[in-house]
Amino acid sequence: SSVNFIAIHEADKPADAEHLYGHGKIESLAGLFQSLVISGSGIYLIVESLRRFIRGSELTHIPVAVAVMIISMAFTFVLILKLKEVLRETESIIVGTEVLHYTTDFLTGGGVLLALILVRYTGSNLWDLAVAFAIACYIVKSSLRILKNSVDELLDRALPPEEQKEIERIILTFDPKATGFHNLRTRKIGQRRFIDFHFEIRGEQDFSRAHGLTEALIKRIEGRFPGSDVTVHFDPEGAD
Repeated sequence: SSVNFIAIHEADKPADAEHLYGHGKIESLAGLFQSLVISGSGIYLIVESLRRFIRGSELTHIPVAVAVMIISMAFTFVLILKLKEVLRETESIIVGTEVLHYTTDFLTGGGVLLALILVRYTGSNLWDLAVAFAIACYIVKSSLRILKNSVDELLDRALPPEEQKEIERIILTFDPKATGFHNLRTRKIGQRRFIDFHFEIRGEQDFSRAHGLTEALIKRIEGRFPGSDVTVHFDPEGAD
């Protein structure tokens, strides 16, 4: 969490002379690091469960452990709900890793609780191994998804197809004189989308008219995708 706090603080710094597109990729780097750490914890969970199963460790103080686990899970669940609200608003990779971090804690606690109960009433430590393996698979799968998203941002992957289609729809329905567009390029850095393209309009347009149209189009796209950085180059119909 401390790494994520520092990353968010640094990523939120405005653009400067050496970082003209801002510092948003710090979020991507932090997400990459955290996803590797979390996936490592999932693998460790499997190894530790196997070790306990092979050694035949006996579970003790089960009632106390159950009570402590329930209280811990209740607080963690509330925190997860709050973080998910923030994630919906920001779409931040860092917040996503925090959600996964605490979801991992919650599931681990729930898994331990379930395993304690099953072992207590069946007498088989195999349940401890089975539950741990299931939770570890979820942790690794989820962390790999964050890893992919982080790498996508670092490599300037285009926005998702549905978002690109929405951008295209806005462009083509913006003005009756609009005939098309070309060279559409999109990417996402941290919490900000970057969108640039050439906008084609039918007929001759004076500079002030063309400038007014492009500014209005930029505002419409930014209204649909708040916080976006939109660059539009005006072209007469048929220009390259």
